[in-house]
Amino acid sequence: MVHNSVEEHISQLNSVINQRGIWNEAAVTCLKKLTTLMRSFDTRSNLRIDHWKPIELIVKEGRQSLTKSNLTENEMQLLIDLLRFLRNSCGGLNENVTFILNHSEIMNFAKETLEYFLQKQQEHEITVLKIAIQLFGNIVVGSVNSKPLIWNLFFYENKFSISDDNCECIFKTKEGNEIVHLVTDTLLTNQIDWGLLFIEQLLSQKDFLDCCYEVFPLRNRLLILEIMDEKIKDKPDEYFISESLVESVKNYFLKNITQICSMKDSNIDPAEILYLLSILCSASISPVYAPILQNSKDLLQSTVETLKCIHLLGKEDSNAFSSVQDLKHHTDSQLKEEMLYHPFYGFKRNLIRLIGNVCYGYKDNQDIVRNLDGIPLILDCCKFDAKIHI
Repeated sequence: MVHNSVEEHISQLNSVINQRGIWNEAAVTCLKKLTTLMRSFDTRSNLRIDHWKPIELIVKEGRQSLTKSNLTENEMQLLIDLLRFLRNSCGGLNENVTFILNHSEIMNFAKETLEYFLQKQQEHEITVLKIAIQLFGNIVVGSVNSKPLIWNLFFYENKFSISDDNCECIFKTKEGNEIVHLVTDTLLTNQIDWGLLFIEQLLSQKDFLDCCYEVFPLRNRLLILEIMDEKIKDKPDEYFISESLVESVKNYFLKNITQICSMKDSNIDPAEILYLLSILCSASISPVYAPILQNSKDLLQSTVETLKCIHLLGKEDSNAFSSVQDLKHHTDSQLKEEMLYHPFYGFKRNLIRLIGNVCYGYKDNQDIVRNLDGIPLILDCCKFDAKIHI
């Protein structure tokens, strides 16, 4: 019965197209009835390859209509019903999804529809956009093979398409900040590719940290810093983030590092300083970013002074900066694991590492460290300390 109903409406649609063409009210009515039938799983299960013939003709004409700047009412309605038909036919049915994935005309039509209506603002135009997005959602969910195909369809030509105007909206508006906040919230629980790509794209913009970094909660800020650090470490020879972002990281570090010796007076979490320091260490061995840090005398001076401060504080009494020289913290697995979670674990090591990196091959920087009595300081720090993991 259901099968006959599909056959009947496909036959009617074929007849209308053959007699009167595609852009007419009768074709829209037939397509509406088919779209309604596709709501039933049993009905869409009965679609055969030959049933797609009139749909393919409408798709071909639909692509032609998308080359025009304005669409007629009939064209708009037919596009809406065509997209609804495609969306409904894909719902939970791998066979129909596979057919659409293997049909370049249909896939390109869906993609071009997204691109055409993406900047539109009228309510009926936004409806078309929503249905097209739902169609791609059904395709991705309906087949394990769809994800790389959708990726190839969209990613490469859009990877670097983010404009300065779009970034301005994201960086400097409440709504834009909320988008970044929600994406980072999602990434904290699920490392999805599109979320990482979104943040990486923003990090390629020079004003990202200065414009909106401080408005985010700590855990979101730490995530952003972690992404930066991992990318610089993974590809130190590539220009992943702008030079101005490295400058921003350096400035954030300098702004807060002077308060590290009295954390009670600082509004920054130790974890954030450690991440900032880790990024600077990674950048200091990158041929792309190292010159920025090597030419920053205030960074070198502050780093040496901070190392001196925490080293002297650690000698005064038992506190967060005190050395742990008991060998059992290095040999006992439980104590060693506990030490890994100490808020300042590895902090001295990375300060020394940064000093060494910015001094390497730069006599002026070496002279600064020597004049600040940094050499005996570093040697004194090199005594066994379970908090300094080499």
